[in-house]
Amino acid sequence: MREPFKIIVNDKGQQTAEFLLMLGSIVAFILAFTISFHKELAGGFFTIIGNILS
Repeated sequence: MREPFKIIVNDKGQQTAEFLLMLGSIVAFILAFTISFHKELAGGFFTIIGNILS
């Protein structure tokens, strides 16, 4: 009788799918941020490196 409910109890696949969705959301946000502000990020990076080297 418990055989049909075995799929519902085993939620390892659901956890994997949720993890991949969260990971995909984070990667998409980072890519969008980097694409939007790439010039400012590069300028800030080189400013910091210039201050360290001088």
